[in-house]
Amino acid sequence: MNPKASEVQAATPEQFRQTRSFRRHRDITPLTPEQLRRQSDVLTYAWRHFGEAASVIAFLNTPNDQLEGRPLHLALESAEGLMRVERLLQKS
Repeated sequence: MNPKASEVQAATPEQFRQTRSFRRHRDITPLTPEQLRRQSDVLTYAWRHFGEAASVIAFLNTPNDQLEGRPLHLALESAEGLMRVERLLQKS
């Protein structure tokens, strides 16, 4: 049951500040410049191979038996992982 608009209380400025400060602190480590370059490269390779967003996203995020992992993660981990993904795309 949804409360009526008159029953909903607006967030106080203090509650709003707490929410904003919570969002500022992330546990995610930003990608290094080298990882960003490899991410761009693997996206380019996949885009050239598949030519449509849905297929690219599915390929990069789905575990691949031949690669023994997710293509995007492998490419981000190392230059060797990126080359493995590129070779797989060239074969198919």
